[in-house]
Amino acid sequence: MAMSFLHALQLNARRFPTKPAVVFEGRSQTYSELLDRVERMMTVLARRGVGPDDKVAVISENHPDFLAAYVAVTGLGAIPAPINYRIAPEVMADVVARSDSRTLLLGDAAQEHAALFGTVVSDVIAMGDEKARAQGLPHLSDLLSDTPRDPPQGQDGTTIMLHTSGTTGKPKGALRSLFGMEERAIEQRFRPDDRALSALPICLSAGCTYTLLPLYLGASVYLMRRFDGEEALRLIEAERLTATMLLPAMLQRMVEADGFATSDLSSLRTLQSGGGEMYPDLKLAALDKFGDALMIYAASSEAGPYGNLTAEDLRRHMSGNCVGRPFFGVELKILDDDGNEVPQGEVGEICTRSESRYDGYYKDEVQTAETRRGDYLTVGDLGRIDEEGLLWFTGRKRDIIKSGGINVYAPEIEEALASHPAIAEAHCVGLPDPRWTEAICAVIVASPGAVITEAEVIAHAEPRLDRYKRPRRVVFMASVPRNLTGRVLKTELKETVLALPEEDIQ
Repeated sequence: MAMSFLHALQLNARRFPTKPAVVFEGRSQTYSELLDRVERMMTVLARRGVGPDDKVAVISENHPDFLAAYVAVTGLGAIPAPINYRIAPEVMADVVARSDSRTLLLGDAAQEHAALFGTVVSDVIAMGDEKARAQGLPHLSDLLSDTPRDPPQGQDGTTIMLHTSGTTGKPKGALRSLFGMEERAIEQRFRPDDRALSALPICLSAGCTYTLLPLYLGASVYLMRRFDGEEALRLIEAERLTATMLLPAMLQRMVEADGFATSDLSSLRTLQSGGGEMYPDLKLAALDKFGDALMIYAASSEAGPYGNLTAEDLRRHMSGNCVGRPFFGVELKILDDDGNEVPQGEVGEICTRSESRYDGYYKDEVQTAETRRGDYLTVGDLGRIDEEGLLWFTGRKRDIIKSGGINVYAPEIEEALASHPAIAEAHCVGLPDPRWTEAICAVIVASPGAVITEAEVIAHAEPRLDRYKRPRRVVFMASVPRNLTGRVLKTELKETVLALPEEDIQ
């Protein structure tokens, strides 16, 4: 029974009028209060010319009004276009322009660039905290206080333009009108009585979806402006929170935070993680603390979720990147380059069909077509299904290195190298090579206080990797470039390595 976000909020405001909908930095907003603010926001935006199919860009850190904007803009039949507030201002402006937005809701994090954004949109409205008023822009709170609830009726939709993370180029606008909220709730155990921690940036796909999901169900959202491991521990323990979604990098920071070992986190019934591989040490620490609450899922902005690994299955498969069984409601096939299903256990392209898939890239039919395999959808993720029906993620097509004419999956090499105790991170890229087409280059981040040499890296690889999979070059770095979700920016990493003096590439 898929509903629009506005309809779900209206129903929940009737069911739970005094229940906290959003709790933010100690301030609570009930469902009836949230609906009142959303309908006033709809009225303001409609009077400023926003209507069906119009695009409304949003640049902001996490804030209750950002969350309300998703509901208000879609309630008008318009399309919110959230944008990562941590990318360069010029890139943000370019993304706003390419989204064809005429209105921009601008939070505190990017207020200083208001003049730049004003060159690509006709209407900029400030939202967020009091300090935003200093920029001389009309402020959402002032507009709402002067406007009665008089929203247009019968226009509400569900489409959001969620920009991809941009790990391999400029962020692309992925239009999504299907979110599979019911399927997510069933598969991942989210419930109407949850008190859910929302710590992911809600400008990104996972943060948007897993913050709207509790509101869709009638649960309470405890929204963090930005993630902090110690504050997350305090909130979970003090408020007895029951559910959350954390990226592996966020979970790692929480595990490393002071007080993790002594914090009472037993209230958590659902701890969903995904968005990158979780290494064995983190799996062990998370299982030890959270037990059966821990689940790991695989997804993309385009395909939605397609695999989910329970704690029970994880305990039996600690090594490798098992992402569990196909997600509830998802039809999944592993196809070869000719579109044929591969035999069980063989690697192919992960292709899915579900009620969580995206509609297409905005104004880019060519790239949209590249994700289609008939009725199925793919973003180039590679995997295999074992005899138990479990899906193993083996890499991405763009993460393949052509070594001597043979496809080598970078994640396989990275996992083997990262098993060395002195290696905190291992990342592989292919460098142009006249003999091998691409030479495998390992980029190593040493563990704190550890020292490791090229010879030790190569020696560690020898018994664990076939000869053609072993790195031919080794680079040591203090850190690697990442996007807001913590994923490594392989294109930028490769460019950095190529720009190094030859003597720095061992």
